[in-house]
Amino acid sequence: MTGTPRPRALARRALGTAAALAASLAGLVTAAPAASAAEPSDRCPAGRLCVFQYPNYGGAMKILSASAPTLTADWNDKISSIVNKSGLWATFYTKPRYETDPDYIIVTPHNGAIDLGFSWDRTYDNKISSYRVATTQYEVVQGVPYMDWYVFPEVKRPEGLPAAGQFGDLNNDRRPDLLERADDGRLWWLSGNGDADRVTKGKLIGGGWNSMTQLVRHGDYNGDGREDLFARDTTGVLWFYPGNGAGAFSTRVKIGAGWNTMREISAVGDVTGDGRRDLVARDTTGVLWTYPGNGKGAFGTRKKVGAGWNVMNKLASPGDMTGDGKSDLLARDTDRALWLYPGNGSGAFGARKKLPYGWPSSDPVFSVGDVSGDGHSDILRPINSQLFIYHGTGLGTIKSPWADTLYDTADRVRVF
Repeated sequence: MTGTPRPRALARRALGTAAALAASLAGLVTAAPAASAAEPSDRCPAGRLCVFQYPNYGGAMKILSASAPTLTADWNDKISSIVNKSGLWATFYTKPRYETDPDYIIVTPHNGAIDLGFSWDRTYDNKISSYRVATTQYEVVQGVPYMDWYVFPEVKRPEGLPAAGQFGDLNNDRRPDLLERADDGRLWWLSGNGDADRVTKGKLIGGGWNSMTQLVRHGDYNGDGREDLFARDTTGVLWFYPGNGAGAFSTRVKIGAGWNTMREISAVGDVTGDGRRDLVARDTTGVLWTYPGNGKGAFGTRKKVGAGWNVMNKLASPGDMTGDGKSDLLARDTDRALWLYPGNGSGAFGARKKLPYGWPSSDPVFSVGDVSGDGHSDILRPINSQLFIYHGTGLGTIKSPWADTLYDTADRVRVF
């Protein structure tokens, strides 16, 4: 166990792929001009990704909807034209199993028509042996829909952390984990464990999670010692998903309807001082409310914290950042400032403190507590396509950003 952040083998798959991507910029295909009426490429139906055996979109046509590490004899080294009228990303490789030597093509969504017989000196014409299809650029290049979240085995949180620091750990191994909702709605548990090469593998929890507009967690809410999850669906119903202690969840329980009046919900831990974990929620008029937990996965009568919170566009719950054992709250305002609101232990917050750096409104901000094993809560955010960690000091401040792994920036991706 160590309390000092250590360099990781940053994004083993990611950086290797990024280097290949940088080397193949000439193979990046962006949107082409719309074809005129009655063009041969019109054979490809609207909303589809198609390949053709001959130049000028002739011969046999195949509609692609899934990746293929190898191709059948009638298509291997026999693709000569591509048309993308879909919202999918695609990569095409000259070798089987997505091998990137020497190069590959990235086809963007709704790209249009590409005749390989007239592109890149015919480097790829009749030389495609595998292809990958996905809904995001990250997945089509990486080959997986989840981040490469790796935590060194010796990095464990100290034993006996105060309750405010006991969250972000679905299997109680004292190591920080993540949940990631992929662009297609699949929810993955990222335990932080890796193989001998430090390559991680996500555990699929299930699909259909794009029906949820809010996803939050912050430790044990029903008293069984396992971290739980709350989710609000598109109709405004709030659901409680009890954790099973193994990176997944038991049968959900309905909390109640009407939660679509809340612009944002945050599982914040125990802010009322009764030993039970609570929620805070900012409504559409800018009022912040505390919902005291009852220790059984539900909540008592809400308490108004205050008005004027509509100047904030993001809430995050880092646990205890000040070292007083009380759960705190983070809020980002419209001027890109991130504020720390120290919990007072009575359901409200003390005088706020501005944290350093700029925090763009387009970027997520979240926390899963201590990720470095020093017992202090940290803050996470992506910058461009990379995840950065701002290590907490335990004194209400943060250190300089620490680069970690690559991050899928697609709009529907949610990491928490």
